[in-house]
Amino acid sequence: MSGKIGVLFLHGYTGGRYELEPLFRYLKSRYEFEYEFPVYPGHGHHLDFNNVTGDDWYEEAFEAYEVLSRKVDEIYIIGFSMGGLFASHIAQHNHVDKLLLIAPAFEHTHINRLARLNLRPEGLAEHFKLKTMDVVRSRLPKLSLQAFNEFRAIMDAKMPNYEEIESETLIVHGTIDLLVPYMSSVDAWKKMKNCRLELIENAPHIMAYTENHQHTLNIIAERFLFLDMKRVLE
Repeated sequence: MSGKIGVLFLHGYTGGRYELEPLFRYLKSRYEFEYEFPVYPGHGHHLDFNNVTGDDWYEEAFEAYEVLSRKVDEIYIIGFSMGGLFASHIAQHNHVDKLLLIAPAFEHTHINRLARLNLRPEGLAEHFKLKTMDVVRSRLPKLSLQAFNEFRAIMDAKMPNYEEIESETLIVHGTIDLLVPYMSSVDAWKKMKNCRLELIENAPHIMAYTENHQHTLNIIAERFLFLDMKRVLE
């Protein structure tokens, strides 16, 4: 490959590196690239949101972008959920060559807007069979109203203007996501200038916990980041 590539991995709200670790390991086993993989304050395997704010989370992400951009010729960002929101905001205001957004948190599910999920009965049954909500429920006791309000505030503050993003972009979203309606990604795709959309049937929000969907994501990401544009592989 010509030029040094850097990849910034940005995880989601209440998550950690483990959400993107399978994709990171897959790509790193096949390609050489520099990377930054920050964990936001209060996040990771042991959640502690005392004395941290949404601004702290974003600043950690942006500082990692600045560090990586000084070391490479091309910079890609892979953002999951809230990390996808951060990645989009960074790309709107800074140079990013490629932007891979996985279930980006352009919206979160409101109890009075459940129709936005567009779930068919068979999709809902598939979701509960996967038991991925067990992961979400395990985090709930460690969350406070203040932590959720910080999430909502940083969402409002960093919501991008889709039309101003120039980066080559791919949005990937599962069709049975119960946390972020996939229709929010459809809406964003329609407004972005240089964007493609891949909907993964019967995939939940956290694909890292479902082997088949994670495999699909790995292939889609590899194709977009490293095999598109007729790159010559060394």
